[in-house]
Amino acid sequence: MPLDFELTEEQKLIQQTAREFALKEIKPKAKEYEQKHEFPWELYRKCGQQGFLGMTWPQEYGGQGISFLDAMLVTYEIVKADPPVGAAILAGIFGADMIAEFGTHEQKAKWLPKLARGEITSAGCFTEPGGGSDISRILDTRAERRGNEWIINGTKQFITNGTTASVFVTLVQTDTKVDRPYRGQTEFVIERSEAIEARKYEDKMGWLASPTCEVRFNDVRATDDDILGGPSNLNRGFYLGLMFLDVTRAAVGWQGLATADAAFERALSYCGEREAFGRKIGGFQGLAFRLVEMATQIEMLRAHCFRTAWLVQKARENPAVYGEESVKMASMAKWFGARTAVQACDLAMDVLAGYGYVESDIDRWYRFAKCLEIIEGTKEVQKNAIARLMLGKEITKTF
Repeated sequence: MPLDFELTEEQKLIQQTAREFALKEIKPKAKEYEQKHEFPWELYRKCGQQGFLGMTWPQEYGGQGISFLDAMLVTYEIVKADPPVGAAILAGIFGADMIAEFGTHEQKAKWLPKLARGEITSAGCFTEPGGGSDISRILDTRAERRGNEWIINGTKQFITNGTTASVFVTLVQTDTKVDRPYRGQTEFVIERSEAIEARKYEDKMGWLASPTCEVRFNDVRATDDDILGGPSNLNRGFYLGLMFLDVTRAAVGWQGLATADAAFERALSYCGEREAFGRKIGGFQGLAFRLVEMATQIEMLRAHCFRTAWLVQKARENPAVYGEESVKMASMAKWFGARTAVQACDLAMDVLAGYGYVESDIDRWYRFAKCLEIIEGTKEVQKNAIARLMLGKEITKTF
């Protein structure tokens, strides 16, 4: 990888535009949406108008056709302005990246332009009540072939945008007789209908502007044309998901970086303002050392996120050469990014003390940061994935 960390003039402009938009439009209104437990439709549509949704998608389908790194620069600025609400906005198109990557022309043309404009949201339905992060098991959500149709029944759990989504990218079991269950799984692109029920979790720890739901499929009818990428992808759903994990996990790493930076900058600023025992609190060596350690950890994460973004882009261009390394680094970014965000929020809470616990944004950011350790696979799942790629499947087969 070339050791040039300088952004191009175009990238600087992209980042500056995103920063100015986020500080003007998102930051002032974010807390209100969290207090109301309400998806920020207005801000979501404005992001679509700015071209900040589906940025890597081809222009013919409403995207900008920019690189993954360019898109992550925008992600960073939007999330940094207010981590939970910024992430809720960007998660409005969750699952649709799989349509962009693997979908048929008809599937892309039908859904991606509307999503890129912020007119609708999407949902990726993978997790089940009995399985959690383990989707290699035989799924309880199943599709039964009846003539020329598939009839889908089952329940998905912890689904982002379950109550708002117009389209559901859903992993189901289409073959229950294969020796390894994941070899009989298929991704369907399902349009919302009365046969789909969604129940929003109202009592949630954090990320309150993003609807997290239980979604039930009750005799949902689909055809071969609704299989993600068409009939040739029957029973390939698990593999399609694996091929795209680097994108989603790398993005969580960048969200962790943005959250850590936001919390750390708030703490650093307060250390230069607050006085105790006759001096600025930043003048206490114990606290200063904690700030130094946190700043170092954040800079390590930043460098890792940039390299991961570069690898993800290279993996899209040449998966045979860069694929496994991209997945490994993305898992590291997701795990380390989430952990760093939690630690930075914890430090900010300690620095602001009572002011951090009441009437501040830190408490909201703290609760959101913890969510980053869970979404896209828990930290234990990330470590298992990294270990398998480092040590090989034979050594780690008992994981």
